[in-house]
Amino acid sequence: MGKRFYRVAAPLVRLFIPRVTVSWDVPFDGESCVFICNHERAMGPLEMALNFPLREDSYIWIFADPLHRETVPAYVRQDHWWNEKGPLAPLWNVVIPPVVALLLPPILRSVPHVPVYHDARAATTVRESLRLLQSGKNLVIFPEIPTGFGEHEQEKINEGWLSMLSLYERRYGRPLKVWPVHLDLPGRQLRVRPPFTLDGTRPWNEQIPELTRKVLDGIFGA
Repeated sequence: MGKRFYRVAAPLVRLFIPRVTVSWDVPFDGESCVFICNHERAMGPLEMALNFPLREDSYIWIFADPLHRETVPAYVRQDHWWNEKGPLAPLWNVVIPPVVALLLPPILRSVPHVPVYHDARAATTVRESLRLLQSGKNLVIFPEIPTGFGEHEQEKINEGWLSMLSLYERRYGRPLKVWPVHLDLPGRQLRVRPPFTLDGTRPWNEQIPELTRKVLDGIFGA
């Protein structure tokens, strides 16, 4: 199926999702970079994969679990796909995971992506990401932490990817820019905000609180 499925299905799916206007606070400089975006349930990934103008050259970080049929059910149950307190929760818990396990993996695998691992294979994610960046591609990362059905942490993000900024600068001798993207779904806008970089004169882990603030302000700020 592969990328052929993505190219055939993308125009069809595009008909059923909101068409957004993309605006840039500052002009894009064409350098390989990381785009970070708010999730807005499934709409953030859909808009970045289907309507973002740089989608052909941008690879989305996707958790490895939903890429494989065997690991999808556990992933769906722990990722708050339905209201666990709702009256139909027991039914959804039985019905939804196996259905999603059949449909989701081939769709996700057809999208340009980097599998994200949280075990010993995490180094594979970093290596592949650095290789793509060096080859002129971009990465798209959704750093939010889900806390419930349709809810995400508002003051914290997944921070592991920030180490890649330091690795990239040490390996290639130049900073890696991070461009925050805010999806305003009611306003049907994707707003790309000015980029920021790591301060190469300071340890990267010392900068985590301020980098986190920049990420949150960029993907959520008014």
